[in-house]
Amino acid sequence: MLWKDRILSALLAAAIAVAAGAAVRRFAPESPLYAPNRLAEGITLEATGIPSRETIVSVDGNGAEADMLTYWVGYYGDYIESAFGMDLAQNWDMPLDGTSTLKDLVREEALSTVKQELVLENLAARSGAALTAEDESEIAALRAANAESRGGEEAYLAALYEMGVSDETLARIMRTNYYYTRLYESYCTPGSPLYADDDVLHAYAAGSGWITADHILLMTIDQQTREPLPAEEIARKHELAEDLLRRLSESDDPLALFPQLAAEYSEDSGRAMYPDGYTFTRGTMVEEFDSAARALGENEYSAIVESPYGYHVILRKPLNVGEAVEGVRQEYFEILLRGEFDRSELVEAPAAARYDVAAVWGKLSDVRSAAAEREAQASQESDPFAKWFAARSNPAE
Repeated sequence: MLWKDRILSALLAAAIAVAAGAAVRRFAPESPLYAPNRLAEGITLEATGIPSRETIVSVDGNGAEADMLTYWVGYYGDYIESAFGMDLAQNWDMPLDGTSTLKDLVREEALSTVKQELVLENLAARSGAALTAEDESEIAALRAANAESRGGEEAYLAALYEMGVSDETLARIMRTNYYYTRLYESYCTPGSPLYADDDVLHAYAAGSGWITADHILLMTIDQQTREPLPAEEIARKHELAEDLLRRLSESDDPLALFPQLAAEYSEDSGRAMYPDGYTFTRGTMVEEFDSAARALGENEYSAIVESPYGYHVILRKPLNVGEAVEGVRQEYFEILLRGEFDRSELVEAPAAARYDVAAVWGKLSDVRSAAAEREAQASQESDPFAKWFAARSNPAE
């Protein structure tokens, strides 16, 4: 299933603003046939009879207008058609898992994204994470730049009509990215309602599989070509690994000796950046290294461990608190937001029952196709060669 395990993240927040700008660039006709009242009525009204600015869903009393849902229906519809090369109009009833259809999926994802925006707005209001004057200036500047790139205000509003969204709602969608940023700043600020201190993050890191380990790596592949070294050289590397283990076992203080041997013999190119070892979570290191490190107790070292890179001798160290805290800071924030999302209830207004995803998508497609045809016709009329070729193709005319 698509996106079923999606959580709110910085990537999604950034995608909101990017998608908004991209949609304007993609769908704006060069010579729009536009009437101001059409944007006020909107594609949602034309397709479903629901006024575009009517509240269709809410979270804790914070409502979203119908055209916000239409915007995200268009977004996910575009994604599916481009990513999977399918015609949605011909596949709305395609079953996905025995209980839902493609139409159900698009509706669910669009509603989920609207809910995420409302949750962010609500959390920002409760925690005092207001947008700054600079944020509002950037949003206004982005709108002005989009209007200028389209050739003026009329063309810009025509583009919004073709996206099925009002000027006010698109600005609200764009603000979500800024709310995310302000909430993250609050989360990192001591004394704020969202602040998570290092003790909390350390406990989370330790409980979610973060560990610290150092190693001595003797590579059995060429660092440039990644091809295996000659057999005799690999054998010498194994003998050296055995000798290093012997020296550790005979040492009165193997924990002090280990970093000395690593500094002298390890062929890990990352050692210059990580001289005290790596702090990592599951799935980030090669499997053989990860499994061997986790099998050790703190301050224990391993026998020889072979991976696709070569021979390792691994020392499990106490968890590096500072690196672990930084490693989980963003992740823990996303979990905090996901918790807000899961605890919040999306309430559908009566109008939501009349919202037909297929009808909205069909209207969006028709409007966009008509705009593309007008653009192509205007381009042809301004190109004398295009006129000549058209005449040659249709001699009867």
